[in-house]
Amino acid sequence: MSSQKNVLIDSRWAGNTGIGRLYQEVMKHSPTSASCEYVQSNMGLGNLLSPLMLGEEIRKSNADVFYSPSFMPPAYSKAPFIFTVHDLMHLFYYSKLHKIYYEQVIARLAPKAKKIITVSEYSKGQLVELLGIPEELIKVIYNGVDSHFLLNEEEYTSARPYFLYVGNRRKNKNIPAMLTAFSRAKIPGEFMFYLTGKSDPELEELIKKLGIKKWVRFLGFIKEADLPKLYKGAHATLFASLMEGFGLPVIESMASGTPVLTSTTSSLPEIAGGAALCVDPTNISAIQTGIEKLVNDQTFYVDCIVKGLDRAQDFSWERTAAQTWETILS
Repeated sequence: MSSQKNVLIDSRWAGNTGIGRLYQEVMKHSPTSASCEYVQSNMGLGNLLSPLMLGEEIRKSNADVFYSPSFMPPAYSKAPFIFTVHDLMHLFYYSKLHKIYYEQVIARLAPKAKKIITVSEYSKGQLVELLGIPEELIKVIYNGVDSHFLLNEEEYTSARPYFLYVGNRRKNKNIPAMLTAFSRAKIPGEFMFYLTGKSDPELEELIKKLGIKKWVRFLGFIKEADLPKLYKGAHATLFASLMEGFGLPVIESMASGTPVLTSTTSSLPEIAGGAALCVDPTNISAIQTGIEKLVNDQTFYVDCIVKGLDRAQDFSWERTAAQTWETILS
């Protein structure tokens, strides 16, 4: 890595998303051996013509290598290219068009890549099994956790203890099951369930049906700078997702000293590393029992805090960025 390389980067992913966070961290730690230039097109991320556009951008550049922090590879490339596939959620929880795109575009273009980065061994296994991508092309680089979560000592101000969910409303997030389990849990009545983001009509109908409207609060958009306080103030984080490529809230919560209830499926046990309470996300009774355990078993609760803080030390954005740049520039 001694000589400088020209790296063309798909900067369209720089936004307030998980992928945007990865992009920002990778760029923040770019080495002097990388001379970075950026894709000039403003084409939307979901545009099916993106691979063709990227091929043209590479053709016009003097790049030695192309890098994308997400799942959009170029249709053709005169330079070696590296891209990241975070998960294969699109095969299961998105539209038929998304499924076709992954199976017909990504699966066909991926073998031409110099390297494909993914964020867990679970996602690597899916890429091999479901898309037929050669195992030797795939490099696992875990996401990181910001030091702000580990160093923060402030708590979100709440008059009552609360469970917390951080994330979007997609079906794989399994929010209805968590709400139902919370409604059935035999725990003191002062406990609340806070969720980031806005509600939707389906969730509102479920909450009304479960009779827990007084105990559920949607917090709206939470700034990145305010997330550590929100985690720190929570009794526990609920993240019983059906499928994740990584599951950033698991390690963010652990780094905040807040126990996590997560799933026995997909990448989540891998990321939790034995430091969270893992339950079957398809079993509402199992989620309910887990919630009750985190309230009633003080010894287990403290053990989760200690193990979680220790596990969070295994993840850092600096390490993520260093491994990413090593892959790009090698």
